[in-house]
Amino acid sequence: MRNSRRHARQFQNTYPQMYPGRQVKTVTFIVTHQCNLRCTYCYEHNKSDRKMDLGTARKCVDLLFAEDARRSELVNDVDAHGLIIEFIGGEPFLEIDLIDQIMEYFLDRAIALDHRWQTQYMINISTNGTLGDDPRIQRFMKKYAGRLSIGVTIDGAKEAHDACRVDMAGNGSYDRAIKMFRQTGGPEGGRTTKYTIAPGNVQLFADAVRHLVLEEGVETLNCNCVYEEGWTIGHARELYRQLKETSDMLRRSGTDTYVSILDWEAGNPLPETDTQNWCGGDGRMLSFDVDGTVLPCMRYSSISVSGQPIYRIGDMDSGIAVREDDARRLADLRGITRQSQSEQKCLDCPIASGCAWCTAYNYERTGTPNRRVTYICEMHKARVLAQCYHHNMLHLERPEHEAKRMHIPREWAVEIVGEEEYGRLLELEEQAVGGGET
Repeated sequence: MRNSRRHARQFQNTYPQMYPGRQVKTVTFIVTHQCNLRCTYCYEHNKSDRKMDLGTARKCVDLLFAEDARRSELVNDVDAHGLIIEFIGGEPFLEIDLIDQIMEYFLDRAIALDHRWQTQYMINISTNGTLGDDPRIQRFMKKYAGRLSIGVTIDGAKEAHDACRVDMAGNGSYDRAIKMFRQTGGPEGGRTTKYTIAPGNVQLFADAVRHLVLEEGVETLNCNCVYEEGWTIGHARELYRQLKETSDMLRRSGTDTYVSILDWEAGNPLPETDTQNWCGGDGRMLSFDVDGTVLPCMRYSSISVSGQPIYRIGDMDSGIAVREDDARRLADLRGITRQSQSEQKCLDCPIASGCAWCTAYNYERTGTPNRRVTYICEMHKARVLAQCYHHNMLHLERPEHEAKRMHIPREWAVEIVGEEEYGRLLELEEQAVGGGET
């Protein structure tokens, strides 16, 4: 199990080279709307005891094979030549018996049909890691070793993790989660986790990264600010301080750990010709809800979306985009562009690259997936300023590292970092970039 996540990434990333012109498709089964934690930043705010039954699960599996046989828009031998079957909740390991039964049925069907998926598949499970001692889970992990990727979320050291990731009684979950996290990966296998930055833990980010990198051997740390409302300019100022401290720590330690929020690509202007809808919640992240409803991604489930009708694109009985209303919704999603959903301020933004959004959250807040919610605007500005600091400092220390020009307007920067720090960033940019172009 130590290399399972590495195997899953290789499956996803190398598949087009193994099979030119063919891709891997992730299909998500939401097996339960219940969770044993109540994380303060969780977007799944409609938890309940609803769960998928085996009959529904089997129909969803049958639908996948039927859709592939008819070469549908979302499931076919090009876009879904390989399959990643993802299980999520709530907390999916609450339904480990069902997950095991689903996989047995899936493989029985694939073998009976002599289908390519009998060998071209992987399993992915996103878990809070607190149930790892369950012997049924341990058996499942051994049974699918080499085919199984388990993602355990660890929000840094104990203080940062327990600040938000609490159980129903308000107790932190770090001590339970860290054991499974350590079991499901190792430094030699490229240990990976995800840190969700929220108002309740932003001030702990640098210490969290220090713990994950220097003590837990994390090599890839995916992290992002939550999209939900609640951010303030004060949070943006704190994020810059935390990211600058993180940059100094990473450089001093000499680690090559990838921290996604410091990625070089963000913070540049985008040309008018860039029409890409950044979010994959347009059907590419196909999901089955507990009742067999087909969703464009799991974030559209009723466990997450409040106050809006379910934005379905099919169901286990009628198929995907077969009914007229389902086909219309899918077509509407496919027609969304960066321009169609964005306010003019976003289209004119000089640091637009890397600014993310969630199509399903857009739908929840505005009633349409085609209207962009921008609560993270100030946090993106803080991130970009920290990225410029990080990459220009790296360039001065290692000239082969590409420097980064600051495209952020002075008034935006000063509001977050102040005049003195902005001046230092300008001096750093001049040293690293000079008068040339990056």
